[in-house]
Amino acid sequence: MKIKTNHILILGILSFMLASCNSYEKLTYFQGVEETKDTAIFEKNKPGYQVQAGDLLYVQIITENQEINQLFNPLISQTTSQNLRPESMFYTSYLVNDSGYIEMPLLESIYVSGLNIDQVRDSIKQKAYRFLKNPQVIAKLANFKFTVLGEVKSPGVKQVTANQVNIMEALAYGGDISYNGNRKTILLLRQSAKGTQTYRINLTKGNVIDSELYYIMPNDIIYVEPLKSTLFREQASDYVFVVSAISSTLTTIVLIITLLQL
Repeated sequence: MKIKTNHILILGILSFMLASCNSYEKLTYFQGVEETKDTAIFEKNKPGYQVQAGDLLYVQIITENQEINQLFNPLISQTTSQNLRPESMFYTSYLVNDSGYIEMPLLESIYVSGLNIDQVRDSIKQKAYRFLKNPQVIAKLANFKFTVLGEVKSPGVKQVTANQVNIMEALAYGGDISYNGNRKTILLLRQSAKGTQTYRINLTKGNVIDSELYYIMPNDIIYVEPLKSTLFREQASDYVFVVSAISSTLTTIVLIITLLQL
């Protein structure tokens, strides 16, 4: 009997260790990443974002003529242009219409769809040179937003003012992945002018750092699926509730029948 007890104890310990290892692999980010220190780096592999219909572009044109400056920047004085608030950029931005154009005073229509921010600035500057003397152009994307859904602590649409956001920062805006979230199959939906592309990201692997998916793009949707064990627990809980309800009902019926027979 004592030997059997020892065997059961050993099996229990081994089962616990295996479960712990399995949990570690499911919950730990960047497994296998080695320290680079000063000898190496992870190459930055960030895809360039191309402006598309529906984007908001903040554009500021500065010249030596204050009246011209006021024409292009009616709500923002030149003295406060370096301390812009996000809401100021939003309300003074130009919407990229469905045809890919923005409409600006004097410069009229400028095609920007499919261009990156630097190319947008250059296009506006070239057109401004036709009408203005030595114009200086500032162009920024005013609506860097993304959506985090699924097994995160704070899902929703996130609006940021940063020029770049990586996948870990995006999840941090959502309060990080919950214990029930699957870190191995993060679904990324990326919008483009042609449609929507989908990708899978495994955050437990270290090679995600130098992947082009490490940096997210404006309008990305990040969905964290639940672990299969979570679904099993939810279903088991439902079954237990149903069995409990049936058992309680039968107990009540038996009790009533017993009382009636007395």
